Formats: sequence, C-alpha cells, structure tokens
Amino acid sequence: MVSDDESGNMRALPLTEDTPPLIEVSQAVLEDYTDAVEYRRGPLNPDLHQSEPDDKSSTYTLTNVVPLIPNFLDTSWNPYLDIIRRRLNNFCHGKSFMVTGVTVSGATIQRENRDRLAIPKHLWLAYCCPRFDRNSPYEVRFMFPSYGGYALNEKTEQSVVEVPLKTLERFLKSQTDIDSDLTIFYKGCVSENTFKKKRDLTSVSV
Repeated sequence: MVSDDESGNMRALPLTEDTPPLIEVSQAVLEDYTDAVEYRRGPLNPDLHQSEPDDKSSTYTLTNVVPLIPNFLDTSWNPYLDIIRRRLNNFCHGKSFMVTGVTVSGATIQRENRDRLAIPKHLWLAYCCPRFDRNSPYEVRFMFPSYGGYALNEKTEQSVVEVPLKTLERFLKSQTDIDSDLTIFYKGCVSENTFKKKRDLTSVSV
C-alpha cells in the first residue's frame, strides 16, 4: 500500500518521467534495475501457473519480481517451474495451491547509495493438491498431496532440491529468525483422498 488513502486494488503508474515519491518508498521501481546488469527480474508467482488472463497479467508487476541471476533462472528455476506445471496438470484433480518465497542474506542492490532491492539467497516453492491421482506412477505419487523445492540464486549451476513439505519448513526456519513453528499450508495440506477413504470405511461399517 502506498498510503492509507489508497484502496487494495492495483492501478497503473502515471505516465510521467519521474516515479511518484510515495510509490518509490513503498516498492521497487524500474530505475532500481537500470544498473543491476548481473540480475534479471524473476517472477515469484509465474504466469504459467495462472489460468485466467487477468491473473497472468498481474504477475508482471514489480511487486511480484525479485533480482535473480540469469543463468540460475534459465537453467534451474524456470525448468523446475515447468516440471511442477506438468506434474500438477497430469496428476492433480481439481484446484492446486502454490506458495513461493525467498530467503535473504543481507545482500542488496543499491541506487544512489541507498539499499533498494534485497537479493535473494534462495528461491523456494511449495504446492498443495488436496485431490490427486492415487494411481499415478510411484516416482511422483509420493510428491502428493504436497511437496516443495528450493535452490541457491548463484552464478554457478544450482540444481533445485525437491523435498517433502515438512523438510522445506524446517529448512526455511533455519534460514530465518522465526522462533515459532513455520507452517506453509493449513494442517500441512490435508488430502481429500484421505477424507473420501474414511467416509467409505464408515459407510461399510454401518
């Protein structure tokens, strides 16, 4: 939010040469990336995980991007996102839910001697698919209803480490100052398949 007077809806920036001061204080602006030649704007919530045109267009805002190493983005993270897209398209029946984020080390991109952009140390992703294909191949079945992954945002080739949700939550807690338990999905993403199985057992026993 730029100010308390604004609504919660996004709106286009005014077409002027100078960015309004309130906007620059509250979020990244294009000028912050002008001299950041070692980085590329990488989306946290990518458009390929959206189905509606308005949802896709909303992923291109500067509040949804972080500075990423181009080689990492092209060779590690983008291919991983495509793997997740195909996995969910093939084996998730119904809605799926995605949470993405970063860890930081304190490194920043500066403009005019001011810290403007936090450089991610890790990029991470977790998904939850409550209703999935229980007859899916073994090599993907254990990755449902939830799974996650993380990778280092560095110039050298970095593979994405895929892990169970609880392992990802422990990793993220180790990278932050959070004292309490960290939970990405409510109750760890409960499978609807489990509920159906319990209902079937109940109906049989009556």
